[in-house]
Amino acid sequence: MTHAAPAIKLSTLRQIAPYLSLRGVSPLEFFRRFGIAPQVFQNPEAWVPRAACFHIANEMAAAAQDPFGGAVVGHLTDVRSTGVWGELILGSTNLAQACAAAAVHTDLLHQGSEVKIITEGRTTRLIQHFTGQHEFDPKQVIFGTLAVLRKVPLLSGAPGAIRVHLKNPREKGDEALEEFLGPNLEMNAAYNMIEFDRELLEIPLLPVRDVAWKTTQALKSTSDAADVLAQQIADQEQSRLSAISKTIGLSVRTLQRRLEHCGIDFDALRDETRRSEALQLIASGKYSATEIAYMVGYSDPAHFTRAFKRWTGTPPSRYRTL
Repeated sequence: MTHAAPAIKLSTLRQIAPYLSLRGVSPLEFFRRFGIAPQVFQNPEAWVPRAACFHIANEMAAAAQDPFGGAVVGHLTDVRSTGVWGELILGSTNLAQACAAAAVHTDLLHQGSEVKIITEGRTTRLIQHFTGQHEFDPKQVIFGTLAVLRKVPLLSGAPGAIRVHLKNPREKGDEALEEFLGPNLEMNAAYNMIEFDRELLEIPLLPVRDVAWKTTQALKSTSDAADVLAQQIADQEQSRLSAISKTIGLSVRTLQRRLEHCGIDFDALRDETRRSEALQLIASGKYSATEIAYMVGYSDPAHFTRAFKRWTGTPPSRYRTL
């Protein structure tokens, strides 16, 4: 798959949700600012322009008041949660194969990003860089990318032999990065890269559940719920929490707990889904406001009108003319 401009898979942005939740920021409200709520959960295979992803990552760090937020998000990302890219890595027999899979298939997650493998002497390096013009500061995405890429050699079970190099200059408080990128951290480096001892390459992988496993489960359940909710939004009964949880095979309490882990309130997710669907339907110009009201789960068009004014500040008739 090729793209005219560099792009990043929308699924990589889902990890922002639990991170923001931990810092008291509503993920749905945050993503709405960029027009991707609740699509961030419902359509993770979509591609987002790379510049937009850089901008979103920067805004995330600003909203959380965390200059190293990207590294935290990468730390919360489980290799298993990255789709085919992660499956190829975990399906490898040793670290050499895993590194090759990570580098060769980078375009499954990032279009316009490259990972090169260089083995010299006793060390192997995974060098990461973005091609072309950046438009926005890529620092937060680089933090996150290296935190995830570091997890590949970590599958060898030898964290002490892994080093992270960052081109960024040292800045106040950057020792906090060691919690997420490891203690062997070098700033002002020539490249953004992961470096490790060459002897690890032949070591069989030791897949383990890291701290991100709980987040992976929560994000999957949230995405499943959001997807089913979008399909059943026209039916008031089938779009209730109890019906959604039954459809995806979870108890109501388990689904609630996993949504909460991602900072998602079910009623807010349903409201955001109705909003998103209504805006798409009204933009199509094919349906009346009354038809749209029923299509997004309102039995009374007057209730839909009030909700629409709350969403947009204007009634459907006025919004259509605008």
